[in-house]
Amino acid sequence: MLRANLFGGGLFEAGPRRFLSPAVLAVLLAGCTSAELEYDRMSGTAFPQSETVSGSAVTLTSIYLQGELILSVDEDDTGIAALAGPANPMDPDQYDYITAAEIETLELANRGSGITQNTWPCSFWLFSGTCTEYHVYGIVVDHWREYDNGTRSTTLMGWMYESGDRSAFVNFYKHTINNSDNGKYLRSTAHEIGHAFNLSHCDGDGSTTIMNQTGTVGDTYSYEFSATGLTHLQDHDRNAVWPGIGPRHYACPHVH
Repeated sequence: MLRANLFGGGLFEAGPRRFLSPAVLAVLLAGCTSAELEYDRMSGTAFPQSETVSGSAVTLTSIYLQGELILSVDEDDTGIAALAGPANPMDPDQYDYITAAEIETLELANRGSGITQNTWPCSFWLFSGTCTEYHVYGIVVDHWREYDNGTRSTTLMGWMYESGDRSAFVNFYKHTINNSDNGKYLRSTAHEIGHAFNLSHCDGDGSTTIMNQTGTVGDTYSYEFSATGLTHLQDHDRNAVWPGIGPRHYACPHVH
């Protein structure tokens, strides 16, 4: 929670205090607005860990602070059971895959935060007013993706499955990259969260930045947003940026 993280390390876990730029201070003092990621995972999986780049720890929080957005991460349930059931000789790999309906069932059973934002009276430093917290939900599943038509994929690392309100995403931990390459796993997770903040693939620079797809960046990637992505995160209408309050826009350039 932002209330706990302002002085408890949430803003500074990504490295030195240089992250508290005048622009970020202006964001804090202007409205005390933040987002919280409620993050769950199945047993036998892991959340993406921080990476050290140029001597500083890169986390999901530090990545979004570039966009002058405060994202706190609540690593919540860690023992959710993988899908299982009676063996089917005709489909022995049945439980290696998970459908959208099954993911949504897991969300309903395990999500503690609401989709709509919370507001409360707050004060800190020179600020006194109303704080607002938006919500994102993520779950790491020990499966690959199964589509509604029954086809299956072992190539998808993550997916924002609640596109109608930009509120939830999933990591497919059976993907070899997710379970063996933390740097790319962290980048992929930041990418899916980007969709929750209404960023699209065309907000990537076509080379190294976060909103490019994994196949585009390969081994040459950064934990940065393109100039177009930063413009969206910092300058566009808040209702078109914060998660849980509107549908995902796919067109570029953004007009909101």
